[in-house]
Order: sequence, then C-alpha cells, then structure tokens
Amino acid sequence: MDKRTVIGIILIVLITMLMPYYQKWLMGPQPPKAPSVADTAAVDTTHPVTEPPVIAPETTMAETPAPVEQHSKGLTPDTLNSLRLGVRPDSVTREVVIENKYMVVHLSNAAGGNPTLWELKKYKYYLGGHVNLIEDNGLDVVFTNQDGKEIRLQNFRMFLEGGSDQKIVLDEAHPTAQVRFYLPVQNGRIVKTYEFHYDKYSAQVTVGFEGLGRYVINRRYEFSWVNGLPSTEENVREDYSYARAFAYMAGDLETLDATKGKVEVKEFNGRVEWAAVRTKYFLAAAIPAASQKTNGVVLTARGYERNKIFIKKYDFAIDMPYSPEISQVDTFTVYLGPLDYDVLKQYKVDLQTLVMNKDWYERLFRPFSLLILAAFKLLHKVIPNYGWVLIIFSILIKLILHPLTKKSYQSMSEMQYLQPKLAELREKYKNDPQRLNMEMMKLYKEHGVNPLGGCLPTLLQMPLLFALFIVFRSTIQLRGQPFIGWITDLSRPDTLNIGIHLPLTGNSIHVLPILMAATMIWQSKMTMTDPKQKSMMYIMPVFMLFIFYSLPSGLNLYYTIFNLLSMVQTYMIKKKMHPNGKPELATSVSSKATPKPAAKSGKGGSRKKKK
Repeated sequence: MDKRTVIGIILIVLITMLMPYYQKWLMGPQPPKAPSVADTAAVDTTHPVTEPPVIAPETTMAETPAPVEQHSKGLTPDTLNSLRLGVRPDSVTREVVIENKYMVVHLSNAAGGNPTLWELKKYKYYLGGHVNLIEDNGLDVVFTNQDGKEIRLQNFRMFLEGGSDQKIVLDEAHPTAQVRFYLPVQNGRIVKTYEFHYDKYSAQVTVGFEGLGRYVINRRYEFSWVNGLPSTEENVREDYSYARAFAYMAGDLETLDATKGKVEVKEFNGRVEWAAVRTKYFLAAAIPAASQKTNGVVLTARGYERNKIFIKKYDFAIDMPYSPEISQVDTFTVYLGPLDYDVLKQYKVDLQTLVMNKDWYERLFRPFSLLILAAFKLLHKVIPNYGWVLIIFSILIKLILHPLTKKSYQSMSEMQYLQPKLAELREKYKNDPQRLNMEMMKLYKEHGVNPLGGCLPTLLQMPLLFALFIVFRSTIQLRGQPFIGWITDLSRPDTLNIGIHLPLTGNSIHVLPILMAATMIWQSKMTMTDPKQKSMMYIMPVFMLFIFYSLPSGLNLYYTIFNLLSMVQTYMIKKKMHPNGKPELATSVSSKATPKPAAKSGKGGSRKKKK
C-alpha cells in the first residue's frame, strides 16, 4: 500500500469516528475452423485456407545429419544456431491480423507465432490510441532439448500455414477463426494454433509436439508469460502499485509482489487452475484446460526504479508434463483484457477474485463493493453517462441512510440538551467517579437518551463509505468515462487549465476537491452555534482537501453532491427537531423529565414573592 492510501484510510476512519462530535461542536470463456481472408477484405467463406502438406520424414533433417560446418557457407549466425539445435525456421516474415468486437491482435511468425500487439478497442491510452497489452515478449513455450540447450519458440521464425499475410475480421456471421504456426524440429514439428471468437477478449491456444520423441528432455516444458504488462495510465506509479503475479491452485490464490532491487521467485507444485499478472485495470492470464495435468507454476518478480518510479515486472511459467512416447497436444485459454468482474466471471474459473483484491481492506469490504458496482451497472443501463449515474446514486444513498442520519442528529441534539446537567453532575461528584457514573446513567435513563446514539449510526455506515472509496478508485467502469466540461475521465483527477502558474499546482487545478472542501465548510457554517469553535470547522475540510486532491474525479464528484444533499438534510432535520431555533428535547425524551423546568420556574416565582 502506498503512503497516500494509508493516510487516506486512517483519516477516513478518524473522520467517520469523530463526525458525530464534529457535528455536535458545530450545531452543538472447439468450434470448426473458420476461414481467413486477404488484407483488405472481410472473411470469405468461399475460399478457405488450404492445409499445407505435413512435412514428411524424408524432407526433414535426418536423424544423424552431416556436420553443420559442411553446409554453413552463406548462412547467418541465427540460421547456423538453429541448425545446430535441430530446428529449421522459415526465412520469411509473415503476420496475421485478427480483429473482433473487442480487440485487434497481430501474430508474427518472426516472434515464434506469438502476439506482438494486442489492442483493446474499448479502452483508450491517455496519450491517444488504444491500450496495447503487449510491450515486449509475452507468450512463450520453453523447454530443454536433448543437448541440454534451452529452446524458446519466440526466438525462431515459425512457418505460417497458408503461407501469406492475412487479415481476419470476425463478426456474428463469421464468429471464429483459427491461425496455425509450425516449426520443423528434427523428424517432427511443434505446432501452435490460435482460435479467436468475435465476442471474447481471449484466444484458445493449442501447443502440439508431433513426432519429437526424446528431443524434449526432463519430460516437461513451460507455457509462460514474460515481462508482465506495460503501464497504461498517466499515473504510472499508482498503476504499478496494483501490479502483482498470481497462481490459483485448488481454490487458493497465491500472490507475488515485487520488491525494489530484487528478483524474487516462488514455486508451487500441483494442479494449476490459472496463472496471471495484472496492473490496476488490466490482466494477462493463462488457463490450462480442465482435463490437462500440470506439474506446478513458477512466479518471478523484478522490481527496479526508473525516473523515480518503482517499476514492477512479472513472469509466470506453467510447468507442463511431456510424454516422449506419443504426440502431445495441450490447450490453454489466454486472456488479455480488462479487470471487469462480469467479463472475468464468464470464464468460470474464479478469475473475478482479482477484482478489488489489492489489499486487505479491499478484500474485507469486497462484498459491499460488489453490491455497489452492480448498482452502478444497473443504473448505467438507463443513464448512459456515469457522471449522472454518480449523482443519482448519491441521492439514492442519502435516502437509504436517512433513518440512520436522522437518528444520529437526534441523539446529538439530545446530548447537547443534557450538557448543562452533565456539567453540574461532574462538578458535584468530581471526587466520586463511581457515584458520578451512576448519576449520569440515571440521567440518561430519565430522558431516554443513548450516549452512543450519535456514534453507532455513523459506524454502521462505515462499510458503505469504504466500499464506495474502493469502487471509485479501483474498478475499470469509470476509466475513460467523461462527465461534463473539463471532467473528461472520472477515474482520474479533474484538471482545469487556468492560464497562470501557481506554486503548488502549476498551470492547472483540480476543481472538484476544492468544491468538496467548500461544501464541508458551508455545511459547518450552517450548523455552528458556538463562535468559540469557529476554527474547528476548517480542520476537517483541509484534511479532506489534502487527501482527495489527487484522487479520481468520480470520487470527488460523489462526495461533493453527497455534501450538498447533507446540507439540505441537516436543515430539514434541525427544523423539525428545533422549530423555534432553540435546542429542545426530541419526541423520545421521557415524560419524567418535563416537569423539572416548571418546578424551577415555580421556585423562582416564589422567591420573587418573598422579595
């Protein structure tokens, strides 16, 4: 957890706990293979991709090839190295572009048939263009050959079936497509097949070992993800603060967080449900097919500083068993997309557990956060702008919390009424604490007052307040969502250029946090009754301004509207409880207490008669 978050949590707790007293001071997811098309056309079902011939043993390298040096004239170092390893890569670079409803993916044979670009069409990069989740490396298949050499498919130019560049556009009429790469190795080959769907952020990736025998040693290989995910947000520091590596095994979530200046490795043995890496809003995950065996998984974390920002990079490697006696095919679902609860839930492997799961407090209040998130999405189906959704939501929350708020104000008012009598008791029994407690409890009972009545309603609201903070700060629904005017992204601070340079803020200011603090001060002035406590009404607004100044504009918009509604609510409750503008007992005051003022008046009157 970063320092600002810690400070924010502490202050929210303190503010929530002290609010009654503060107010009192003032008021007192295999179908058949689909075809592909040329670069500028959509999918053409009349010209399916032809299946290239399988490489026959006589056309591949012999079991005991002649020394490489006899055939090395004119070959590049990479080609020579490949021949020494028993690998025959392609000599031409090919690329396939796949576009569906949500993403554009580039697959390159030069990168071992791996994706070199994975753009999400729905999500924008803050500097322009779409979010790309492939920065460097990414997917890979790794194993050790019979000579003890490490083989990484990303280092070899694989052959593309079909033999030419392609562009495949998927839609409801053409919902699926397959792309296949292969690499000749000795008398066999390694085959990598991708299957894409028009309405998914994921691809099904199949890795096949055909006729390799004992070329792969140790009876194992790794299906891996290398180099984590790139930062996609303007606030790089905050984006990487959410970065983690995960392994989900037998219902338990294993986590690895990077440490600055260190390389950390964690190994886990057993059945792997999935492995993943994340940033604040996006996720890369590999899910082995449910029927497949796995040996375990290795998570690796690297942390280093760049431009005074703590950068985190993660790898995961799912350890897969390999059988040399047979041709082997393993299938994985590879997901690269948003950390969206409803999207991840469709895969039915508990990927959604990573949403709102960064720190202990997010996990603690997660049930409440999920309810709020569901309400947000429901409102957004009717109201297309999330800014207005926040405003309507704040009104609904105010209505729901009204009974608790009213009870809190009522209890504080009754306690204010009893303060003079409590002061008398403290003075009278200052040397007898036991008798003082007895008399105070007697007084509370006589007037039907609960001394904790102002605090308990506020405490009951705390789960909601924390859940709101978590939803506004960490869920992807508000990312890139504009409201009005200068508020162009509710997941980032609102920035208004003012044309002049200020010492702390530069040429721009964040308006909503200032408005939020102003509404707090205004509300305080409405309820303040003791001029001696005038300075107190500025303390909490200043703290809130300091904490909320760099937080998302959606959060500040919500609390600003909430404060305005609280002002109206306070006015109406006070008017009902104090019709003459003077403190008096609410309807819950016991009838036993009412004769006392009259009795005092009578005594006073009799004294006047004597005079």
